[in-house]
Amino acid sequence: MSDASEWTTAVHHSAQQLTDLCEQLKRAPVTDRLHALAILNQAFGGLYDCAQREAITAARQEGWPLRRIAGALNCSHEQVRLLIS
Repeated sequence: MSDASEWTTAVHHSAQQLTDLCEQLKRAPVTDRLHALAILNQAFGGLYDCAQREAITAARQEGWPLRRIAGALNCSHEQVRLLIS
């Protein structure tokens, strides 16, 4: 992607790091693997929820309809409606 912005480059880099981490976890003892996954789930779940709500709010402030937001998020407009209610 030749016209990648700084943030898209960072997102792709982080995604690759997570993929690499998952490969490394396959070699970890089961207890450590499960514990690490629980930590990741908690951290990223909260981060994702917050970032998603902020992005939806920003899109709504720019006048985006629910269906357009839903298309960008790959979900239904009803799911978006529930997220902002």
